[in-house]
Amino acid sequence: MRKMLSEKLPSEKLGQIKDTFSTSFRLLKLIWSVDHWLFIGTFASAIIPAIIPFINIYIYKLVIDLVVLAVSTDTAFDPSKLYSLIGFRVATYFIQEVAFRTQGFLERLYWTKFPIYLNHIVFKKVSGLDMQYFENSKFRDLLEKVRDSSAWKPQQLVDHIFMGLQSLVQLLIAFAAIARLNWFLVILVASVAIPEFINQTRQSKVSWGVWSQNSPLRKRFWYLSGLLQHSWTIKEVKIFRLAEKFLDELKSIQTKFYKDTAKIAKQNYLLNLVFNGLSTAVFIGVEVFVIFEALAKRITIGDINFYTGVVSNFQNGLGGLFRNMSGIFENSLYVKSIFEVLDTEPAIKMNEKAVKVEFKNPPKIEFKNVDFAYPETDKRILKNFSLTINPGEKVALVGENGAGKTTLMKLLARFYDVTAGEILIDGINIKDLDLDSWYKYFGVLFQDFNKYEHTAKENIGFGRTHENVELKEIIGAAGQAGAHSMIEKFDAGYEQMLGKTFEGGVDLSGGQWQKIALARAFLRNAPVLVLDEPTAAIDARAEAEIFNKVERLSKNKTVIIISHRFSTVRNADKIYVVENGRVVESGSHKELMKTDGQYAALFKIQAKGYQ
Repeated sequence: MRKMLSEKLPSEKLGQIKDTFSTSFRLLKLIWSVDHWLFIGTFASAIIPAIIPFINIYIYKLVIDLVVLAVSTDTAFDPSKLYSLIGFRVATYFIQEVAFRTQGFLERLYWTKFPIYLNHIVFKKVSGLDMQYFENSKFRDLLEKVRDSSAWKPQQLVDHIFMGLQSLVQLLIAFAAIARLNWFLVILVASVAIPEFINQTRQSKVSWGVWSQNSPLRKRFWYLSGLLQHSWTIKEVKIFRLAEKFLDELKSIQTKFYKDTAKIAKQNYLLNLVFNGLSTAVFIGVEVFVIFEALAKRITIGDINFYTGVVSNFQNGLGGLFRNMSGIFENSLYVKSIFEVLDTEPAIKMNEKAVKVEFKNPPKIEFKNVDFAYPETDKRILKNFSLTINPGEKVALVGENGAGKTTLMKLLARFYDVTAGEILIDGINIKDLDLDSWYKYFGVLFQDFNKYEHTAKENIGFGRTHENVELKEIIGAAGQAGAHSMIEKFDAGYEQMLGKTFEGGVDLSGGQWQKIALARAFLRNAPVLVLDEPTAAIDARAEAEIFNKVERLSKNKTVIIISHRFSTVRNADKIYVVENGRVVESGSHKELMKTDGQYAALFKIQAKGYQ
């Protein structure tokens, strides 16, 4: 077993190196695409500081040798040469400082500009992914990693790459200079730097492992933080005295983070002390060697300073290279998560010859022998399900929670593909439809509708965001949903900011938010209108008024209502009772009551509650 593991390690390390290189290269390509000149300027300003110190210490060597020569011999001293050397040395300091300042300036520009681009492409990618990804805990963990790392890890990775290149240039120049003096010195310095690099890489892997393993805990942390901060959660938290429980859990999560981090930090600290001690010993040893070489008159007095500086730069360059390589490796693990999201392929594949539909009238909708199980599960939500909805028909789906009613609407919106069977829209398989064109004819109010903290006008206008919608149309939709009288009472009317997150916003009740969402669905004016629990938070009188308007305004529309309220569905042309993924009863309200089956029993139970 041990032999098998040892044989596997080289391939694993090779894979890690390959991943690190690939991630780093892709990030640099992204940055290059944002601004070529900023990239070149940042690169140049990072390399110049690697070269200048060698020029500087060489000039200083010449100065020392010039002074020693003048003091120890009767040779006439030429001050102009000394002044020139000092002038060159001043120039090197100036160029070095300009390079540092330029690097800081360009990096500030870059890391203001690049995150805008990165956030845009990540959000665009995420918004284009299918529903199943957002209902998958592993993918949500991946998004959590991206949220934690996207703001600063790319910058750290690029900084390490540029600083690594700076260290490499510094190392190569120093290597050439030291090798001329004595090859053994190169080996001596490297003997300390290489183990340090191996240690840094190991520390990076350990840090990544802790960060990756704790991703679900970080997700839990932000969830609990939200419970203690949001207006729609804090009321119940206060009443049930849940704050202390959540605070204890938050503290335990943070304590675990601290213990994991402290353990790694302690190990790193002790090992770094050891390597710092070894580095100091090597530096002093090289310095002594150079002094004895000068005493033996094999090098000049100026060379003592020069080679001491070169060795210091060699040591710094080698250590810096390894440290930056370790930093590249560590940060690439985090940045890799960003590219994993960007590389995620949609599960719903569009047909290359997708049909763009244009319906003058509502289409015929057919579910034919549909089976469906959610990804990564074996439980079938729908089983050989068949249902036909004729153009302009008002149908209702009723049944207990988990029966599959909302799943049907997700399939009709093609958030998921059926496991077996097919869904036909005017005889065309939904998989062959162009979804953008299909969604134009598809209006929906989901049970878990969004509460957009925008103005009332924008909230409703989102129903037709790709069109120039006039205010009178928005007012009309609000009137249909019973929201107009409510909006008129706001201080700013239709310009009123909704929600309490932003300044000047007003909070709404659940029923008021539902009227806004219903108005958004009505504004869409689509031939197919799906209402999933459309009046769950609305009082009985408002519900009756809304559905009278729905009946009156949707004569030429197909309306699909999902509801637990039987008063809501009784006027539908046809009611389907769904149980365990199948239609067990169907008919009008009158027909189903006459049958005296499951629908009638449930209706009587609800009716009794109103008596």
